[in-house]
Amino acid sequence: MRAAILPRARRIEVREVPTPEPGPGEVRLRVRYCGLCGSDRLLFTTGALAGPTTVLGHEISAVVDGDPDGAFAPGTRVVPFPTVGCGSCLWCREGEPAFCLSPPRRPWSGGLAEFVCYPRGNLIPIPDDLDDRTAALAEPLGVALRAVERSGARPGDLAYVSGLGSIGLLVVVALVEAGCRVLGADPREERRGLAAEFGCEAALDPTSVDPAEVAFGMEPRGPRLAFECAGVPDSLQRVFDVCGPRGTVGVLGVPTGPVLLLRMTVREQRAFSISGPSMGSMRRALDLLRARPEVARVITGTVPLEAAGEALAALAAGDGGIKVLVAPGG
Repeated sequence: MRAAILPRARRIEVREVPTPEPGPGEVRLRVRYCGLCGSDRLLFTTGALAGPTTVLGHEISAVVDGDPDGAFAPGTRVVPFPTVGCGSCLWCREGEPAFCLSPPRRPWSGGLAEFVCYPRGNLIPIPDDLDDRTAALAEPLGVALRAVERSGARPGDLAYVSGLGSIGLLVVVALVEAGCRVLGADPREERRGLAAEFGCEAALDPTSVDPAEVAFGMEPRGPRLAFECAGVPDSLQRVFDVCGPRGTVGVLGVPTGPVLLLRMTVREQRAFSISGPSMGSMRRALDLLRARPEVARVITGTVPLEAAGEALAALAAGDGGIKVLVAPGG
């Protein structure tokens, strides 16, 4: 099969590699689409985990190519829950494979390849009335839904979202679904416009308007919730500055830099991070994508496997669109 390998930082090479064979309890999938995200960008730019068998990508929609046990018929459309644990450590036994003490290491296991294998229990069928392209949003929308759930969002809450890229826009969707009022911030006009279409009450350019002034004008107590979705230190600093007293900050971006937490301390805020979805949040994401097909507008491009490196480089440069999908099959 063909796979996009990350041999070192900022380099992707499409190579012929062995097609994976499903192990016990596994199913082989033919990848239809794989979305590129902020964590892919970070791994691409830093070279962390780079190597001769490293394949990025976990926002996958696929069809079953082979199930040795016959539980899934060939051609069944699925999205895989991306986290795979050992199944036996204390975290896996508690249903938290993201914290697995002995995570399995398998070569060429990312979605930027023609085929990938996943445990049968990780597969979620795609509803018949949802297309494969839109279904590739199940993982990132699942992250957004889980983050909003973790935040304790309540109808009527004012929430601030810093960064209206793909994950920020999906957080807007999840917050609106939870009945929240949303204030979004992003320097790019087209992203602010899309946030407004998704139900954002107001969207501003943080380089020209003070988000805190606007937020406290909308609600004297300030936002009860604030989400960092841009992945840059200035954005993380801003969410603590904008979030109201005893509010909750969710960190979904991957900022790398120092942040002054004085405001967090003085305002008695709390913070949490989210590293991925749950099986349940991905199922809810599929239902929400069916109910709100316009959410697929976050997808701004689709490229073949051979262009994955260029797409990642554009993403790293900040001009790669909102959500770009890679179609390994062409």
